[in-house]
Amino acid sequence: MTTVEELRQHCQRLALEREEELKEVIEDYFLATFIAANRPFRAVIGNRKCRPVPIHQTFIELSCNELLCHEVKWPNLSEELIRKGLENLGFVITEHEICISVPPYKKGAKMTFAQEWVKKINDNYSEYCAYEKKKAKEAYSEFIAALVSVPKESIMTFDEFTLFCDFKFEGEITKKCLKFLKKMLVRDGIEEYFENGEYKGIRVFNNPSN
Repeated sequence: MTTVEELRQHCQRLALEREEELKEVIEDYFLATFIAANRPFRAVIGNRKCRPVPIHQTFIELSCNELLCHEVKWPNLSEELIRKGLENLGFVITEHEICISVPPYKKGAKMTFAQEWVKKINDNYSEYCAYEKKKAKEAYSEFIAALVSVPKESIMTFDEFTLFCDFKFEGEITKKCLKFLKKMLVRDGIEEYFENGEYKGIRVFNNPSN
C-alpha cells in the first residue's frame, strides 16, 4: 500500500527532476540559438548593448517551428518556479516577461551556470569572427584581382574615382565575411556606388581618404 509520505517523496523527486530539466532546456536553447547560429550574448549587465533576451517569446516560436527536430518548451513548472530556477542558475529576470540577462563576472569568484554559458557563447563567437575575418582577407585579394580583370569597355573614368560598371563579385561568402570585406574595401577607398537607389557598380577613389 502506497502511503501519503511516499506520495510526497514522489512529488519532491519530480520537482528535483524538473529543476534538472530546466537546466537542460536552457543548454539546448543556448546551443541552438547562440552557438549553432554563431551569435554573441550581449545581455550582460553593464554592457553598453545589454538588452535582456526575451526567452519566453523564443520558446513560443521554437515550439511552433515544425522544422525543428524536437520541440523546445519549459518543463511542467509554474512560472514562479521557472523564475526561481533561472535565478538559481545565475540569471537576472525581468519583472513582467521572462527576459534574461547575466551579471558580469567578478575576478576570483566562481562562475555561475549562466556566466559559464556566456563565456562559452562569446568564445565561440570570437573564434567564428576570427575565421570570417581570415576568409574576408582571402576574398579581398580575389575581389581586387577581379576588378583588375574587368574589360576596359566596362570601366568609366571620373575626376575623383574610377567606376567599374555593374561589377558583381562572384565569390561565395557569408554575410559576416561580406561585412568584414566591405570594411576593408571602404578603408582603402573602394565602395559600392548607387544613383537614386540604383546600383551602378564599384567605384575606386583616386585618393582613399575620400
